[in-house]
Amino acid sequence: MFQALAGYAVRGPVQGAIVASSTLVLSTLLAPLVVVSSAIVALIWLRLGLKSGGIAVAISLLFSTTIALMTALPTLAPAAVMLSSWLPVIVMAWVLRDTVRLDLAILAGAALVATVLVSVFAAVPDVSGIWRTLFTRVLENPQLLPAQFQQMDPELRARMLETASKYITGLYAAMWFLVAALSLFLARAWQARLFNPGGLQKEFHELRFGIAASSIGLLIVGGAVLLRAELLTALAMLVCAVFVLQGTAILHAIVKRRGLSGAWLVAAYGFILLTMPESLIFLGVCGITDAWFDVRQKVGSKVPDEDKQ
Repeated sequence: MFQALAGYAVRGPVQGAIVASSTLVLSTLLAPLVVVSSAIVALIWLRLGLKSGGIAVAISLLFSTTIALMTALPTLAPAAVMLSSWLPVIVMAWVLRDTVRLDLAILAGAALVATVLVSVFAAVPDVSGIWRTLFTRVLENPQLLPAQFQQMDPELRARMLETASKYITGLYAAMWFLVAALSLFLARAWQARLFNPGGLQKEFHELRFGIAASSIGLLIVGGAVLLRAELLTALAMLVCAVFVLQGTAILHAIVKRRGLSGAWLVAAYGFILLTMPESLIFLGVCGITDAWFDVRQKVGSKVPDEDKQ
């Protein structure tokens, strides 16, 4: 079904706007559809270019604002949700179309999110304090508080609140980036199926961000560990999200190069889900060190059969 929607969306900016805005509205009922909506926008920019992509976004904004004016919604609310959902993936798709390099596209999206993070910390004196106040209000309302938290020791609950307040901004930024990256991959998959079968697999298996990006990532993570500054911690979480993608690409490439079945990937993802966050840290480490050690080449090279030795 989604493949058919993608095929309809690339017929023109009007058709693309209809599909993208409709799926975004439906995402209020089914959250994962926000990925589909963003992927449709990315596909329009990838296939039809800057002009048609801009027209599609403009039509969607006009449509959503009109709906808001006709209802009780705040006038700018739909536009704000639309832009926050679509902006990172638009940047990624734009860079990917111009450079035909998946690594640069993903780094461009990460740079945008990092810029927003720095701007937020520059504009707001106490970011964690805002989260702390919000969480405190939730804790003060028994109807919003889960039963296990109501029975928790107040001192322990206060420590959890303090810790969550310090890390939630970075976690949100990392999730924002990952949703945009997943949307870009979905758009690229649709484009490959429609116009270039097998294209995404080759791009993804070769995904590598290079020594410069890895070095900057290590500096940010190291600075966050040593200085424990909230901004550096948030940026470090974003860095981890970026290199988790490279670690995942390494995993897929190894399975492919060694001629293993897809069941290995299913098992690997199951293991990752069961052992989070340690498994994600491992993937991130593999990704960030790949620039120097070429993990794919060392682990992914298929061992010759004994009769060929």
